Order: sequence, then C-alpha cells, then structure tokens
Amino acid sequence: MIRILDPTVPPDRAEAGLAPRLSALDGKVLGLLTNGKVNADCLLDLVREGLEARYRVREVVKRAKPSASRIADPEILEELATRCDAVVTAIGD
Repeated sequence: MIRILDPTVPPDRAEAGLAPRLSALDGKVLGLLTNGKVNADCLLDLVREGLEARYRVREVVKRAKPSASRIADPEILEELATRCDAVVTAIGD
C-alpha cells in the first residue's frame, strides 16, 4: 500500500487592516519604493510626475530595495513609514 503525505502547512493568518486613505496629496510627503528591477525607477518617475502635476506634493522620498527577491531593509521601511504620508511601490522589467 502506498501512503501519500502532504508536506504543506496551512498559512498563518494575521489580522491586518487597510491604512486610512488620503483625500489628496496636497502638502503631503510622497514615498517611492522600487523593487530593484530594471525600469521600476522609470515607472515611479512617471508616477511622481503625474502626481506632482495633479497635487502640490511637499516632498518626495525615493528609496530602492537591493533586489526584487529580498524585502526592503528595515531602516528603509521605518523611514518611509515615519516620514511619508503615502508610499507607492513598483516592480520593473
């Protein structure tokens, strides 16, 4: 008789809520985080240009992950969380 074992485990369920949405970006600090792939920075530059044309963004903070396969450094995440009112992240390729 063949016995088949399932090596998977159920995912850990974590409670999380959505961040409150901003009504506008006027006077706000915008964070941009690229994933380290080619053209992610170009895409975020276009996003920045579009948002700056529509809103009076006070400041833009640009940061990059070292690699798409790694999480961002905790220092970068902390900076974006504390300095920015909104953050946009993008992938490239």
